[in-house]
Amino acid sequence: MSIRLRGMGSGPFTAVLLILVALSSLIAHGQPSGASDESRRSTPAEPDFTSFTPYLGVGMAVARPERTRYVDGGDSGHAGLYGNEDSFDAGAFDTGLKLDLVAGVRSRSGLRAQVEVRLPSESDWRGNTNYGNAGQHQPSEATLDARQFIVAGFYDFRRWTLGPGRAARPYLGVGAGISDYRVSGYVQRFPDPDDPAGYLRRGPGGEIPFTAIPDGTGRTFTWVLAAGISVPILKDVLLDLSYRYTDAGEIGTDVGDITIVRYRRDGTRRDIPVLINETTVDYQTHTMLISLRFEL
Repeated sequence: MSIRLRGMGSGPFTAVLLILVALSSLIAHGQPSGASDESRRSTPAEPDFTSFTPYLGVGMAVARPERTRYVDGGDSGHAGLYGNEDSFDAGAFDTGLKLDLVAGVRSRSGLRAQVEVRLPSESDWRGNTNYGNAGQHQPSEATLDARQFIVAGFYDFRRWTLGPGRAARPYLGVGAGISDYRVSGYVQRFPDPDDPAGYLRRGPGGEIPFTAIPDGTGRTFTWVLAAGISVPILKDVLLDLSYRYTDAGEIGTDVGDITIVRYRRDGTRRDIPVLINETTVDYQTHTMLISLRFEL
């Protein structure tokens, strides 16, 4: 299992800041509901920590992974696929739709706790390796199948009235859990080598030489930061809109045999197995989530 905490770059903070600015703009034109009632009180009411409301939710997320690189992972005593820090496979997993299921409970104090399950979904890798003498164009592809289990806590700020019949409640949250993943079909191709007649020559039917990397499975520690806003749309039904930054640490391929497929000068194919160490890639996503929350 790969467990890793990374420092966040400017991207997640910038996105959260933009959301908070937008929320502040809404708030600036509204008035906190119940503000007139509070002005009549000599002392503020004590938060009610004893009253809890359970809820269920379902959401659709658009997740955009950050650009990243496949590199050599831990040394298990075998050969490294890339061999040095200057060689790598740069690319990104594609943006995709994810389905989330949620069960939680909120208190009148503004605190919420929930369990989130992101159902299994596939995401395709598209990259380009930079091996020497293999040309500028060295496309790679793979498929990531992943699911997540997160326990998260949120704080709902005071509700703000935006206009007649319009109210919203901003919130912030943090969570942690586990990502379960499988990487499969990882292949690197070499269609345009520097020397077309050399060791990366094509087959007699134009077949492109390639290298197939072993599959990989595992679980990683995952943490989440969230900022959003909830809007009541029906009695006991809320619409949630949120941004999330998710860091799932390192995922990758397992120790095993790569298959190097090359073609001899006479056109015959060679399949060369080589035992290599694991390869790894950092997996972080920026997600916009829209969901419905049903209070029970």
